[in-house]
Amino acid sequence: MVRRIVTKLPLAELWSDTGPVAARRVRCLTAQDIRDLLRAGPVRFVIANIGDPLRWVPTAECFQFWKVEVRPRLAEADHIRLEDFPDGYCYGASEWMPIEGPPIVLLEVFH
Repeated sequence: MVRRIVTKLPLAELWSDTGPVAARRVRCLTAQDIRDLLRAGPVRFVIANIGDPLRWVPTAECFQFWKVEVRPRLAEADHIRLEDFPDGYCYGASEWMPIEGPPIVLLEVFH
């Protein structure tokens, strides 16, 4: 099986190792939007980095992942200065609604 990799951003669709994921992009997200989603219940985070396969974070790890990895690196402005973020990279976030299951937060990596 050939693993599909991210070739360009923004993504037009989501996929996993088993194939396409039935979900549609709903909106761009701010830190407050993500906090609100997490208060409502579990969230599926997925990371899109050009040259890599999509990385799905287990739902059970969503709160810790948000606090440690995403919150300090979430870009919310139109003009991004990578040097303002830890380790010189940041995320743009968007919400995707699947046909079933928890909301998906796509994190597109900028570096």
